[in-house]
Amino acid sequence: MRMPNVRYSEQVESPHRKDYGQFFTHPIAADFMVRWVLKSQKKSLYDPAFGLGAFLDPVSDDLQIKFTGSEIDSRILNFWKGTANGRNVEVANEDYLLSWGKSHTNIVCNPPYMRFQKFLNRNIVFRAFVENLGLKLSGYTNTASTFLLKSLSELNGSGRLAYIMPFEFLNTGYGTIVKKRLIQDGHLVSMISLDCEKDIFPDAITSVGIVLYDTTQRYSHVDFHVATSVHSLANILENAPVNRIALDSLDPKLKWLSHFQPADFSINTQMTVPLNYYGHFSRGIATGANKFFVLRPSRAKELEIPLEERLQCITKSSQIKRLVFDCEDYNNLIEKDDAVFLFNAGCNHSDRAEAYIQIGEREGYNARFLTKNRNPWYITEKRYPSPFLIGVFSRGGYKIVRNRSKALNLTCFHGFQPNAFGNLYIDQLFLYLASATGQDIVALSRRRYGDALDKFEPNDLNNAAVPAPHVFDEFTPRDVEDAVSHAKEICEIPDWVNGFFKTLKTEVKKAKVPTLLW
Repeated sequence: MRMPNVRYSEQVESPHRKDYGQFFTHPIAADFMVRWVLKSQKKSLYDPAFGLGAFLDPVSDDLQIKFTGSEIDSRILNFWKGTANGRNVEVANEDYLLSWGKSHTNIVCNPPYMRFQKFLNRNIVFRAFVENLGLKLSGYTNTASTFLLKSLSELNGSGRLAYIMPFEFLNTGYGTIVKKRLIQDGHLVSMISLDCEKDIFPDAITSVGIVLYDTTQRYSHVDFHVATSVHSLANILENAPVNRIALDSLDPKLKWLSHFQPADFSINTQMTVPLNYYGHFSRGIATGANKFFVLRPSRAKELEIPLEERLQCITKSSQIKRLVFDCEDYNNLIEKDDAVFLFNAGCNHSDRAEAYIQIGEREGYNARFLTKNRNPWYITEKRYPSPFLIGVFSRGGYKIVRNRSKALNLTCFHGFQPNAFGNLYIDQLFLYLASATGQDIVALSRRRYGDALDKFEPNDLNNAAVPAPHVFDEFTPRDVEDAVSHAKEICEIPDWVNGFFKTLKTEVKKAKVPTLLW
């Protein structure tokens, strides 16, 4: 017999499920969460996002458990009622985020996941948070994090909470308020990263984990576990955590995803500074309509677009295949007729540019999300060539490029703009970021998405630890020149450079972590 979520997905169109942020809970994960919550010895469960009743199933035969819930989507609720086995359950058809004034003993939930762009009523919800909790949320907060914050406020102090949700909040600015709330009373027990997220949420596009929170006692440490398979959840709390972090060492302003990695090293803070000491990364140019703005040389020639109205630009990450990219490399792309021009018409543009703009308007490019909010729509963001670039997405290490050409970059790369001081250390910074140590340290600032996909945001990079000037000053100019030349010719950093930067890390001797049984 097919599972209810399979039948529901077959009968209900994907846009509807996406509008409500519906991702269905794996039965093994649901069972683990329910069993842990019920160890509070309280015979009640509340689910703020009931859906198809995944958390009811583990206790459907236990009539002593009082199960209640909320569900905003009447369509999924009616579907569940048509498949229910007659168990007496109170589920209110309501918007949980706008229903206030209740308290609960035990809460278990898989909240809907919608990024802030799709969180259409967030202004109303955020006002309710100010009125009821005195919390002013960032506009980037997603639905799952707002659910968690509200549920934490509704616990009556005699039970537990288990939430399965996206863990991106652990490494974001908007997540600071969530992390602060989780640790402020010493009730956070454990966070479990689900490295098997594709088994649990096949459509997951971000990292997923479980939050365990116990109001019945206070804890001096928080355990960070990693589940490599959904079946490992059953006994995961009986195993030593990857890291056990003292509560007073957990800073809500810092990124927490690194706690799911074994603490193999610490950073020598006497030798490092934040990267923004030398300048800053910013995202690449967002055109809003690459098919219009990005031109191949043959297309530019066909349109007779003047040279001064097309900019040199890296438009795809795959266009750069080496550590050092210079004018010769760019010219090779032109010879291959690759798409390396960015249409750049000003207000006083040529007749040929005007003719192309009219083509764009006939094809509706002026009505795209970004273009319709620009005046005039065909003028893109002003940028300067960046001396080095870092790829936005990566697996197994980020892409770093020393850009010695005059090419700008689109959003496939973040570009570094040095300040006056940073101009003195461009090549040194590049060598560090390309080194094994640089990759390890900067990776602490990444955001982990689904299927082991890593992403960097500009601010994540700007706060990453890099060598202080006195460290870079140990290089002679000849050292730097030879190392960059080696990187260009061999496409890797010299071994002696990797060895030099190793001094920025100190290996951590791991003590055996005692196991606590919850």
